[in-house]
Amino acid sequence: MNSELIEHVMFVQQIPPFDILPKQVLQELTKNITITYVTAGQVLTDNDELQDTILLIKKGILVKRTCINNETSTIEKYGEGDLCRQLILNNNSTLVVEEDALVYCLKLDDILSAVDEYPSVIQFLTASHETRLKQTIISQHATEINASPLNNTLIGDLISKQAATILQDETVQQAAEKMTRLGYSSLVVLKQENSIAIEDLGIVTDRDIRVRCVAEGLPYNTKVSEIMTKDLYSIDANSIAFDGLIMMMDKNIHHLLVTKNSQLHGVITITDLMHKEAQNAAHLISVIRRAKTVDELVKVGVMLPDVQLKMTKLGIAGLQIGKSISALSKALTVRLIELGQEELGQAPVPFAWFSAGSLARQEQLAYSDQDNGLIISDKALPEHFDWFKKLANFVCDGLNLCGFVYCPGNVMASNIKWRQTQKVWLDYFRAWIDTPSPQALLNSSIFFDLSFVYGEVSLISDIKKYVLSKTTKSTLFLAHLSKNMQAHRPPLGFIRDFVLIQSGDNKSTMDLKHNAIAPIVDLARIYALALGIEETCTIGRLQKVAEMKTGNSVVSRSSALSLIDAFEFLVQLKLGLYLKKSLAGLPVNNYLSPGDISRLERTYLKDAFKVIKTLQDARQAVL
Repeated sequence: MNSELIEHVMFVQQIPPFDILPKQVLQELTKNITITYVTAGQVLTDNDELQDTILLIKKGILVKRTCINNETSTIEKYGEGDLCRQLILNNNSTLVVEEDALVYCLKLDDILSAVDEYPSVIQFLTASHETRLKQTIISQHATEINASPLNNTLIGDLISKQAATILQDETVQQAAEKMTRLGYSSLVVLKQENSIAIEDLGIVTDRDIRVRCVAEGLPYNTKVSEIMTKDLYSIDANSIAFDGLIMMMDKNIHHLLVTKNSQLHGVITITDLMHKEAQNAAHLISVIRRAKTVDELVKVGVMLPDVQLKMTKLGIAGLQIGKSISALSKALTVRLIELGQEELGQAPVPFAWFSAGSLARQEQLAYSDQDNGLIISDKALPEHFDWFKKLANFVCDGLNLCGFVYCPGNVMASNIKWRQTQKVWLDYFRAWIDTPSPQALLNSSIFFDLSFVYGEVSLISDIKKYVLSKTTKSTLFLAHLSKNMQAHRPPLGFIRDFVLIQSGDNKSTMDLKHNAIAPIVDLARIYALALGIEETCTIGRLQKVAEMKTGNSVVSRSSALSLIDAFEFLVQLKLGLYLKKSLAGLPVNNYLSPGDISRLERTYLKDAFKVIKTLQDARQAVL
């Protein structure tokens, strides 16, 4: 291979998606490269030779512009190392050389011929930003399935107790009595005592007794052999647990015999396997509910970062992790309220404790601060408020000890401003909507994500209904909320890389929380308030928008679905960032350096930012 071809290969293999191709494919691909030098001011769209061509920018700057209603605007700029898909330009778009450029040109037909065995490369080059994000999320979901905890567990390890047995000549009544006494949902039926070869076994379940005996009117002294299931399915104890789950789902059975050396070892149920999928969260919630002291809750709370990291390592979806951590946080709050009442006595009047922010959206992660408040019945007397002050301090102090630190903005029930009667809260929301001052808009971003935790649910549901009845009609409030949203813009640079923080401890990074995830949360909230959607979580809101009938003027179905994909990708990226920082012994925060992720991830990140920016601009345009 000559030196010129080597140089071409070295350049092309740095640019996604070509970076995944083997060297021999790259060599074949680069044989057909045309190198073009273009001068500033030249319009490449008018060049027939460059139609249906992929352009790789070696040096210089190209600009994609669009013209709508005689107004020209810049869509995107391409600099050194960028890829421009010239083939997808439409009649309203032009590609103009802004700075003298050296461009590598590859015909689409030549690419397809060289990479026909790499469909992901073809899809990357021809798909829109939205479609590429969708494919990324599909891939992540596939990884999540492959990373199931059941793939790392032998089914024999899930057998905690021996199978209970019964002889085939014993009666249904004897079977029911034994199952009740042992707390089992099934019994293995033996032909004779100690005959545990699989071919000699049957099984009787509580469902068999209901359906095959009681429902049929059979006497209780019917032999179990008459209602048992024969021709059982079994799996070896050394098999992967996930294979057992697949077998049970495929055969539509709820009990599976587990064997060791061809002999009965135990019985596994589909419920056992499904519980294993989320055993950490389920187990910890059980521990939380049994806790007798705050110290016991603290021991659980300090475990949550490790639980989150373990789930991330296993490839569990970021949104599912958020739901698990949120469930644990809510359980801690409920138990703290219960312990507080054990210490202080029962509440003098009804109340409702609510969560706000990420916990209310079921998107809370470990390392988060707390956002909460108290709504007290209007029946409260002045002397009652001291009790609620003590409860609020007890719970907020407990959450802080459990790892959910005090809110820097003091948005907690321990702050008297956020510990008020229902009437006062209604006045708050009325003022925020009718007079959308900067502080009102800041409060809206917190308290318009509100979720019931404990107490009298009607105190919260009444407020939420009132809020939506006003926001759906208040164009002024929604306009201010949309304008305020522009403070959270994705750090998307026009040329190649991102707009990064210029100074300070986080220099040369971007803030994933405030400039990537928050804009989607803001958009989803605005859509929900405009359309009267009661859902609180970001994905739920966007799904409701997407499900609405054609004619929704707030946002299109396809745009809502694209935001869902962008949100899933960014949450997963954020969790990966937390994992890397934790393993490296660094402080866990939301600041990402582009150099810490792959070129392909950077491309997908830009895709997500473009989706967000497009919808932010569209929302701003309707003001």
